[in-house]
Amino acid sequence: MCSFLVCDIASFNDASRVDPVRVRVRKAMYDGLDRSLAGAGLRLDECYHEDRGDGVMVVLPPDVRTELLLTAVLDRLRAEVRHHNAAANEATRMRLRVAVNTGEAESDGRGIVSTALTHAFRLLDAAPLKEAVAAAETGIALIVSRRVYDDVVSQGRGLVDPGDYYQVKVKVKETSDDAWVMVPGGRPVRPAGRVPAVPTEQVPEAAGFEAYPADVPVADLFRVVDGLLEIPRLRAERGRDQVVAALSMEIAGAVPRSPEARADLFAIVRTCLDYSGGLQQFLQAVQGFVGESMAMLRLKQTIAQSLLAPPDDARP
Repeated sequence: MCSFLVCDIASFNDASRVDPVRVRVRKAMYDGLDRSLAGAGLRLDECYHEDRGDGVMVVLPPDVRTELLLTAVLDRLRAEVRHHNAAANEATRMRLRVAVNTGEAESDGRGIVSTALTHAFRLLDAAPLKEAVAAAETGIALIVSRRVYDDVVSQGRGLVDPGDYYQVKVKVKETSDDAWVMVPGGRPVRPAGRVPAVPTEQVPEAAGFEAYPADVPVADLFRVVDGLLEIPRLRAERGRDQVVAALSMEIAGAVPRSPEARADLFAIVRTCLDYSGGLQQFLQAVQGFVGESMAMLRLKQTIAQSLLAPPDDARP
């Protein structure tokens, strides 16, 4: 079992680059990656790696913890990109796409055979990652597989913050799967046009229900809060900040925020219920950032049962 890190230089073969420029940019990538791996106690020559022309593939030793790739290594790689770009002209500036996956790997004497590694390359070529790195002020963007998200990111292992990531759909060749993108040093905002809208038939409030008035039972509110806390992004303060920022200014400005997750989510839900369409707006924001999941489905069911029951005169 190994961790795989693959990266490439965006627009490496662009017509604006001549070969001497490509040589310089490649050297910056290799030198930066070598120094960055020191964050995991390694050097590039101590890992199995293969050149990919406009990038490099690295197979980490099995004892290297994946969370170090997502924190110490990536943070240093971000700094290396920044240092290079600060002294570069337009043609020699570098933008890096990075993908991380984990799984089994086997060497056949000529290279590495691994389904997990192939999947990492599919992630690297995914449109959402290309969009993220094109928009990233820091010049670098990361994508991780479902397995890395479930085993490492969502668990908040080490210094990993789940709120730094947002979910995307990957469709490359025969691969169709969910993945999660992170822009180191940047706010995790989806590129324009990538936030999926919630179909109205999936939002309980759009199905003819009305929100409870201001005297909604506190126990019902806390059932919804418990459902929200099942979503890793919302347990992180930064993740909650993103959702609140996606609400209308009127609602967002009225929320009495708290640094404690449970109290903060209670205040957000309570405030949204005070505004017409506020709860639907909140659900759209949450699903836009986290996508579909079992936790999201359970949350909708809890809201439908606890907060959006039909008024008394409409009940049988």
